[in-house]
Order: sequence, then structure tokens, then C-alpha cells
Amino acid sequence: MKINPQWWRHVKVWRESGMSQADYCRQQGLNPKTFSKWVRCEYPVDKTTPLEVIPIQVTPSLPTAEAAVVLKLTQGVQLELSTAVSPRWLAELLQCLV
Repeated sequence: MKINPQWWRHVKVWRESGMSQADYCRQQGLNPKTFSKWVRCEYPVDKTTPLEVIPIQVTPSLPTAEAAVVLKLTQGVQLELSTAVSPRWLAELLQCLV
């Protein structure tokens, strides 16, 4: 799904604003669910900036009451997720991180 230029301008302004999607939508009178779809849509990409592969390391740990998936990103950043997270949602998240 492609978004029209007016919607794309909102996405661009939001990305540059540093605001959360919820705050931006509230300020602009936009539906947050619709705006979230716009953000996930295909949008113009700067073709001069190369994409990077971010290495992640998945290490098994001892079972605990609250098992988690830990993604280790660059510069010591870790993202810990519950194993109850939907695989489809996790796949979308990983696509966004690339």
C-alpha cells in the first residue's frame, strides 16, 4: 500500500519531530491506528545511504519463570522480549531495525 503525498508529509514531519506517534497524532488530530499504518507503508527512501546489517546474537539461557528473547544490538544495546511475543510481530520489528 502506497500512501499519498499528504500522508507522507505527515510521516516525514513526525520522524523529524522526535515526538511519539501518539503525541504527534494528538497534536495533528490524526487517528493513531491509521497513522501507524502510514508509517509502515512503503515510503521514499534515500537510495544514497547504504543499508547496514546489524549483527545479533541469540544465546540460550537457563529456563526461568519469565523466559525472554534477548536481542543484542550494536553499542551494547539489548532488547529483551517475552517469549509470548507474536513471531509475526517480532519479524516486523526486525524489518524495522534493518
